[in-house]
Amino acid sequence: MNAVPSALMPIFRSEAQARILAWLLLVPDREQAIATLAPIAGVVQSNTLREVNRLVEGGLLRERRAGNTRLVAANTSSPYFEPLVQILGRAYGPAVVVPQALSEISGIKLAVIIGSWARRYHGEPGPPPNDVDVIVVGEPQPRALRRVNAQLEEQLGVPVQLTAVTSEEWVGRTTGFIQTVQSNPYLTVIDNTGVEQ
Repeated sequence: MNAVPSALMPIFRSEAQARILAWLLLVPDREQAIATLAPIAGVVQSNTLREVNRLVEGGLLRERRAGNTRLVAANTSSPYFEPLVQILGRAYGPAVVVPQALSEISGIKLAVIIGSWARRYHGEPGPPPNDVDVIVVGEPQPRALRRVNAQLEEQLGVPVQLTAVTSEEWVGRTTGFIQTVQSNPYLTVIDNTGVEQ
């Protein structure tokens, strides 16, 4: 298999490697079974295992066993931990921190990252994104959205635009804006459409 370099941050060997690192390093107390990382990495299990093994051997991740399960987490004592967190936070942070921040707000049915960041995440080449645009579907409190917007801008170090639309607008594609958003790449970071709130 030829690894495809990350369009968001081409210094990483592959998109899968960058996603695994972002998932674990940006939340350093997260410990995850290797078997559950394939959907996050976006590759098959065998490729995920190879990437994780390289990262453990390189000292960027630490591992422990719980029975037959291999668990991995960020190696916060690595001299590369802090610099990688800064790089990954800028390039991949939105996929990790946006859902965490928005999960504190009630009334959200769906949240998707759109625009240049989503296009790079899905592998479309181009210049690095200089902002993060998020569509929030549902009926969240505007004050809570403004608070989270400011928090995200501070965490990510780039302008963040949270735009709220109703479920009816999203599903009905009632505006040209929503039609354009849905016809371009986007990344779903919260999906409570099948969950009662």
